[in-house]
Order: sequence, then structure tokens, then C-alpha cells
Amino acid sequence: MKRNRDRDRSYRSGQVATILGISPRTLYRMLADGRIPEPMRNPDNRYRLWTAVDLQNIREALQK
Repeated sequence: MKRNRDRDRSYRSGQVATILGISPRTLYRMLADGRIPEPMRNPDNRYRLWTAVDLQNIREALQK
């Protein structure tokens, strides 16, 4: 069975910032302010792993 790669894909913080056209600092500020929820983290290196749903949540938060 073929998986939907876009749905299952995860993005690093720098990639998310680039996709959304914001700086990584803005992304981290939104996390610190509580405007967006903390994403899951890679258990090996603790990097944030963002999903397509997370990206949509950030887009919505940017419109407010």
C-alpha cells in the first residue's frame, strides 16, 4: 500500500520557516508566546519535527 508522502512527511524548523516565508526567530517566538503548540520531537536528537497539520496551524496563527 502506497503512503501519502506529503501527509506523512515531517519538516525541520528551518524548512518550516522557509516554506511559510518567515524567519526561524519568528517561528520560535510564536512557540514561546504560546500562539502555536510545540510539535513532536525526534527522540534521538530532540529536533522539532513539524507535520503538514502543524504548518496549517501556523498559517492560521499568522492570519490572526
